[in-house]
Amino acid sequence: MLATPSSTPELNPPAPPAASTGPRITRGHSCVLCQQRKVRCDRQKPCSNCIKAGAECVTSAPSLPRRKRKKLSEVDLGVKLKHYEQLLKKAGVKVEDEEFPHDWETREYQKASQDVVGLMVPRASDAETGALFANKGESHYVENTLWENLRDEILDPKDPLPGSTSSDDETNETGMFPYAESLLVGHTAPSTSLTSLHPQPVNIFRLWQTYLTNVNPMVKMFHAPTVQQIILDASANLEKVSRPTEALMFSIYLLAVTSLTPAECERMFGETRMTLLSRYSHGAQQALINSKFLKSLNISTLQAYMLFLLGMRKFYDAHSIWILTGSAVRIAQRLGLHRDGSRYKISVFDAEMRRRTWWQIAFLDGHASKLAGAGFPSWLIKFDTKTPMNLSDSDLSPEMKDLPQEKEGATEMIFCCLRYEVAQTIRKYGAFSRDSDTIQLPTGIEHTPAKDKAIDDLEKMFQDKYLRFCDPSIPLHLLVVYCAKSVIASMKIMAHHPRQYPDKGASMTQTERDNLFRECYKILEVDNLGHSISAIQGYLWHVQHYFQLDAFIYVLSELRTRFTGDEVDRAWHQVKAAYDSHPDMLTNTKNALYFAIGNLCLKAWRAREAAGFVNQGGYQIGIPPYITQLRELRKGTELSKSGNDPRNAAQHAKVCHLIEHNPTSVMQQNNAFQQSADQFSNMDLALDMEMPEITSVDWEYWQTLMDGDLPAYQDDGNGFLN
Repeated sequence: MLATPSSTPELNPPAPPAASTGPRITRGHSCVLCQQRKVRCDRQKPCSNCIKAGAECVTSAPSLPRRKRKKLSEVDLGVKLKHYEQLLKKAGVKVEDEEFPHDWETREYQKASQDVVGLMVPRASDAETGALFANKGESHYVENTLWENLRDEILDPKDPLPGSTSSDDETNETGMFPYAESLLVGHTAPSTSLTSLHPQPVNIFRLWQTYLTNVNPMVKMFHAPTVQQIILDASANLEKVSRPTEALMFSIYLLAVTSLTPAECERMFGETRMTLLSRYSHGAQQALINSKFLKSLNISTLQAYMLFLLGMRKFYDAHSIWILTGSAVRIAQRLGLHRDGSRYKISVFDAEMRRRTWWQIAFLDGHASKLAGAGFPSWLIKFDTKTPMNLSDSDLSPEMKDLPQEKEGATEMIFCCLRYEVAQTIRKYGAFSRDSDTIQLPTGIEHTPAKDKAIDDLEKMFQDKYLRFCDPSIPLHLLVVYCAKSVIASMKIMAHHPRQYPDKGASMTQTERDNLFRECYKILEVDNLGHSISAIQGYLWHVQHYFQLDAFIYVLSELRTRFTGDEVDRAWHQVKAAYDSHPDMLTNTKNALYFAIGNLCLKAWRAREAAGFVNQGGYQIGIPPYITQLRELRKGTELSKSGNDPRNAAQHAKVCHLIEHNPTSVMQQNNAFQQSADQFSNMDLALDMEMPEITSVDWEYWQTLMDGDLPAYQDDGNGFLN
């Protein structure tokens, strides 16, 4: 038995053997002097050599005994062997002995420890790999085999998480190296103080209240009561505010101003809307850089980044937004948001906030991917994060141990829940294609009945689960009703669009064509009605990004051959209202698609004039102002004022010719726009759809789609001409 050596006389030494007259040095350990002289020590205390030399007899501390190596059984050896073989294979090393039998269970080495580095994903299948590291409000999800397999050898539970920014990173404060953030949100100085850019505390509260009214119902990403307390505390001492909180505050300022009209900004803050947008967008950008958002493991920083992107959609092109939302997806995956929080040892409240954040990222990136021509990425059907529950913020608390039962009916989450249902429908009927990395859905007319049933089921679910509880006197409920109608009509258009036919709609019956025309102008009616109702003006900042240009194009194409009837008059009225509600379509001559749509509109109006249907009751109907403006803009106006490159003019001519002569193929796209319009995947997760600027499309591919005008029909007495 080992004893603890000591030179302190007060300590009681171990009992000596019976034959000894004094205490002995522990067996196998000579005193220090004997070791130095390399002489035999009698191991007495003191030893005889030290007594003769008149020196103090000092013993060295015994080393720990060598642990007896446990003999490994054949099964244990097999487990370790298979583990090492897997490591070698993942590292790209070919293992020759592929026929070695592996009949033992290998899950033992995958067990998670109870400390911070052991929150492992359950290995329910080979596809479910990865680990979540969580500590002090930060989390880090890793699927890379190098990190995962070395977690026990490298990470210590007491150490900060890899990539954590809980402490200031001073390794590059001099700016000697370029900051990665500047590649995404602009070149600005690191660690810049933003105290002077904050509004006065009273205006901070006004902006927060505006956010709660106009933005929060559209983008339920965090727990508003918790964030409100954080903002109140921060506004009392802006010089001491944490970097993630400051980034979140500036993003909230930005979106609050985005949701206001110019008159409201002048009245509330005494400054122009553009001045406020410029100030807070720069502040939000710098705050994100200060927080090192690309490396941060703080979910508040990620939420701030998402709000910043929502506010900058109008000012960034579609491709830039797609790149930026893609970085948000990667950050979220690093935090493990794509794995449901119920799988890990985090609170139910945090798990719910993670779900809210992840789904908002999914909406924005799915939309941005489509606008940038990338199609829906494969990760949209691979994550397992549950949809957030239909619960108001008042039903949740950071201290709660269990989530309450989900509410039935209308809550603060009703708009977002409607979007979740659409997204789940897309995911349910989608299938991952390994070749294209996009969501594939059944195409062709033979699948139309199945798609009709899916749409009918979704419509019934909307009615039973949400709409029957809505009170139209409440602005949010009114918006939900309109959006539900719009999304159902949009999905019907996608299911019955002429593009799904091999002959591009030539075999469509007149009834099918009429129904599609009717659904399209109904979508325009819903959109225009939303822009005219003052009660929901505060939500238009979000809704106006999702105008259904596909429906607008189809209506204009049909109006080239439809001249009389109430439906035709209603359709032309909706065209006028659409240009009033979306003036960019009228004035933005740099957008190739908008310019070509204007040409299609003028062609439809010329056909109406040629048919003599602009004369009613013996008098000439006045030319609508938008027609006059479209004509004026085309007098010597080129698509791009940035140069006279003949290639630009050629591209302009091609897209204009395409949309005028075959408008039903305008949404059919090549590698840049892979999803087919008859698929649910062409429906944006945000209920409506926006077309991108046509900047890098394969124009030659588009040219091959131009196979002539849509088939015209004989006049059957209802206003159709051959």
